[in-house]
Amino acid sequence: MKISVIVPVYNAEEYLKNCIMSVVRQTYDNWELILVDDGSSDGSLSIADLAAEKDERIRVIHQKNAGPGAARNRGIKEALGDYVVFLDSDDYIDKNYFQLLVPKARINDVVFIDVCQIYGKGKLLKEEKMSQYKTWTKDRLIRSQMTGKVQWGGGVRKAVSLRLLKENNIEYTLHSIGEEALYSFRILYAADRIGFLDEKPVYFYVNHEGSQSKIKSSDPWGGAVECLKEYLQENGLYEKFADTLNAFRATAAVVSLDRIARLYKGETCRKNAKVRICRFHMLYDKERGIDLDSMSYKAKIFVPFLMKGQYRLIFLCSWLKSLITKA
Repeated sequence: MKISVIVPVYNAEEYLKNCIMSVVRQTYDNWELILVDDGSSDGSLSIADLAAEKDERIRVIHQKNAGPGAARNRGIKEALGDYVVFLDSDDYIDKNYFQLLVPKARINDVVFIDVCQIYGKGKLLKEEKMSQYKTWTKDRLIRSQMTGKVQWGGGVRKAVSLRLLKENNIEYTLHSIGEEALYSFRILYAADRIGFLDEKPVYFYVNHEGSQSKIKSSDPWGGAVECLKEYLQENGLYEKFADTLNAFRATAAVVSLDRIARLYKGETCRKNAKVRICRFHMLYDKERGIDLDSMSYKAKIFVPFLMKGQYRLIFLCSWLKSLITKA
């Protein structure tokens, strides 16, 4: 079995060499590494080209900057392996990742992996054990991923059969944030068998100021919700998942209000909050229920306040969280 590793690269010269070497050092050697340079303006392309010169399993593709979703889509198009592993250019993987993955990949369409979030030169922030969900039904897993209760991580938290992607025409959306929401839904819905690599965390997600997760958007998930709605309607799945989509809308609104509280002050903050609340009520499908079971507890507790158009409690919690973080 051949593993295709797809790495979107954008201005990652500080981290890219370590990322590449974590693939080169794998104990399983039947792999290809596709580095998709997404219009980098630093030394990333030179690092990628040098790596390709040293190892024939490494290929470099250059394109104009189009975002991580487009870069991953290009990698999928170019992949020649049996199974796809996505790796972000500032992260790295355990040397035994592919060795542990292959036996599970042979019998599953999708394989979730356990992840460590780290800071700086290896300080552990937290472990994200996707394997804690291995007893869940497929339906529960899909719905909980829709709302973000189970982290999307369409790229880094799960590996997937290239056949599944190609046969179902599955791609990422082009949103700069939340591009993994629809992708995650589609691969899980299409999968016949879902597995978990639970021996140990094999992916190390590096947190730093330039991380994708730190991009300052006041509504990071809003576009992803409506993109998912459009897909569900076009494919006759809306009735089945409408209540969970409402839960996703509510979660996205809570996330947005939290961001607004952090990004703005005074009257600007209040105006933005009122606009976001109005948007939530305009888009919320009032003829359907809301799937509270598939929401995270942190989001679910604010639903009654959202329904009443109240945002101050969310602001208060956001401010308190900021104070605790700074302490």
